[in-house]
Amino acid sequence: MKKVTKGAIAAGAAVALLLGTGGTFALWNDTVNVGSASVITAGNLALSQTTAPAWQIKHTSGSATAVADINAVRIVPGDQLIYTGAYTVTAQGQNLAFRAQVTPGAVTAATAANPADAKLAELLVQGATYTIDGVTGDTATIQHKSNTSGTYPVTISVTLTWPLGDVASAPADNAAKLGAVNLSQFAVSVTQVDGTTP
Repeated sequence: MKKVTKGAIAAGAAVALLLGTGGTFALWNDTVNVGSASVITAGNLALSQTTAPAWQIKHTSGSATAVADINAVRIVPGDQLIYTGAYTVTAQGQNLAFRAQVTPGAVTAATAANPADAKLAELLVQGATYTIDGVTGDTATIQHKSNTSGTYPVTISVTLTWPLGDVASAPADNAAKLGAVNLSQFAVSVTQVDGTTP
C-alpha cells in the first residue's frame, strides 16, 4: 500500500475518533433572552372558623333548644341534632371556583367492633343533611374568578336525624341502644373545582 493511502486512512480514523467522542467541532450559535421583569404569583384558597360551633337538639316537630355540652346528650329515636358553624373562605384567582362541604365519613362508630356503635352511626348518617349558604345538598359551588382577594362567609348547618320509626324499625333502633358515635372526623373543607363555568 502506498504511503499516501496509509496516511489518508490514518487521518480518516482520527476524524472518526474525534466525532465519536464529542470532539472539538462546534457550530456557531447565539441566544436572545426573551424574559422580562414579570412575576407570576399563585392565588389562594383558605378556610377559617369565625365563631365557635353550636349544637341544638329537637324532638320530631318540636322546637330546637341549645345544647351546652354535646358529650352529655343521650339521644333517642325521633331526635335531631343540629350543628351550625360560621366560617370565612378567602379566595384569590382569576379562574377560581370552589366548594365548601362537610368531609365524608364525618360520623363514625366510637368503637368499630361494637355493634351498637356501628348501628347508631349508620342510623345518624342516613339522616344527615347539609345546608351551605342556604343551599341544601352535599356541596355548594362558589365562583370567585378574580385576581383580587375576596372573602366569603359560609354558614354550614348539619342535621343528624334519628328517625322516629314504627314497629318495623324497632329491631334496628333497639340495636343502637347505648351506642356512641365519634365526631372527631367531623370537619369542613373547601376544594377547588373546574372554573370553566361562566
